[in-house]
Amino acid sequence: MTFTVTALEVFVEFRWLSADYWDLSIPVYLYLAVVAGGAYLTGASAWFLRRWRGSDSNGLETEILRWGFLVSVLSAGGAGLAVLSHLAVYYRAILFPVYLTNYDSWITIGTWILVMLSVLAIVCLVLQLFGEAAAEGDGASRWPRWFVAKLGLLDVVDRFVDRIRPPTAGLALLHVVGSLFALATIYTGFELAIVETVPLWNQPVLVPLLFLTSGVAAGIGSTLAVTMVFEREITPMFGGYAAVGGVLSGVSLLIAGYGWTQLAANNTPAAAASYSSLTDGLLAFGVWVVALGFALALLAGVFLGLAAATGRLTASVERIGGPVLIGSFGLLFVSSLLLRVLLLLAAEQDPVVVVV
Repeated sequence: MTFTVTALEVFVEFRWLSADYWDLSIPVYLYLAVVAGGAYLTGASAWFLRRWRGSDSNGLETEILRWGFLVSVLSAGGAGLAVLSHLAVYYRAILFPVYLTNYDSWITIGTWILVMLSVLAIVCLVLQLFGEAAAEGDGASRWPRWFVAKLGLLDVVDRFVDRIRPPTAGLALLHVVGSLFALATIYTGFELAIVETVPLWNQPVLVPLLFLTSGVAAGIGSTLAVTMVFEREITPMFGGYAAVGGVLSGVSLLIAGYGWTQLAANNTPAAAASYSSLTDGLLAFGVWVVALGFALALLAGVFLGLAAATGRLTASVERIGGPVLIGSFGLLFVSSLLLRVLLLLAAEQDPVVVVV
């Protein structure tokens, strides 16, 4: 007996999943949350430096810590608004303790981190802006007092803040706890790194570290840039902060470079598609902007920062050093945001294999 077997021809094709869910509000949120953390760390560390050095309340440390807390509050507020703009039902964000109950999710954990950081940053800012010491001080960072004065409440607020002001040990504890929440903004990287179907994101160590170092560097740089606009003085302490911001920018560049090599060596279809997007067209230009921003912040921050910190910054170099630091840290701010935009625009999910 003879059997005839007919072999059916099988075709395998990749079906790419739609990725039109993301919009600009997501990278803005992921970015500003860490900038808030970096700015808070700048303000808190300036408070400790002022206590350690015994500086008066009108020194540059006071300006840096006030601007740091102010940038932190504004950045955290911007991150919150970015999330609200992405939600279809706004009241769910306000009632997040009711709706976000999955405490195994980085979205829930991250929401609590951002809210706590925002509250602590506001408290720290109020304690530095109001009270008897702030009333006798000076500096451009005191501008919120003008708005309170226009409302006729300045004296009342000053007396109230002095009445509730914690002792030095309490303030130190407040800044330490806030700094822990600031470092915890690394969660923004974990929110992407846990997505196993997107090779560009699924790097559980590199992506969170890159988000933390680049965001903190931008937070430090933003605080220094705003301070420099009004103070025009590069002191040794200011130089130390600039050097730290530069080093973090260099670390971010190294992490991003290593991640680039990992992506290039990944032969999966989604990774290859992401790599192709980042090497061709408009996204490739964005990659160069990110690299340039990190590199310039590294060079300017380390060179000028170390020169100032060691007392070797000449008057002629200091005159151009201020604009250079403002420009390089301004570009760093844009580059760090662009990094997150690129990570979302170039992301590709592993395709669904369809047998037909």
